[in-house]
Amino acid sequence: MHSFRISILLLLLIFGGCSLTPLPPSSPKIITTKIERLSDMIIDLNSTIDRYEAQEIASRAVKYSKHLAQKYRVVSPPLWHNTLVNLGIRKRGLCYQWAEDLLSYLLAKKYQTIQFYTVGSSIGNYFEHNALAISAKGSSFEKGILFDAWRNSGDLYFIEIYKDKRYKWKNREEIYKKVLSRYHQKVVK
Repeated sequence: MHSFRISILLLLLIFGGCSLTPLPPSSPKIITTKIERLSDMIIDLNSTIDRYEAQEIASRAVKYSKHLAQKYRVVSPPLWHNTLVNLGIRKRGLCYQWAEDLLSYLLAKKYQTIQFYTVGSSIGNYFEHNALAISAKGSSFEKGILFDAWRNSGDLYFIEIYKDKRYKWKNREEIYKKVLSRYHQKVVK
């Protein structure tokens, strides 16, 4: 098994060496613009959403996605990074890990007007994909915004769920409950 991993790694380096690139840092202006755009999208979801909460979630989600990219030592494109994780060369950075880590981070604040969801597409298939969604408290995830930190390697991708043509999303409440339980265990300790 060890020689197989080495062979795969050598093939990746030979044929994909130029493709495996660390991500360049984003300028503060780009980050600020992205946060403002996301904040406006969140506010536009529903008149019940608190403007301050929308701004805070937007800022925290965009910045923490960047932080996770550094923590995971992400290379682009994401499927290359997945290969490194699956070979044991990187410890984390699969889509579900991005979603769970971002959700855990956002749960640290108690938002009164926002509801969180974990969502998945092609569940159980080889190309299963997982992400996070938010909506106004009491609304379904289908009326919310997708937060996909994996898709652009830590540059948070966000879109209204119904507009995402690449994936058909389903609620993954069991994963949300697992993350929520782990979060509460950390807080109690």
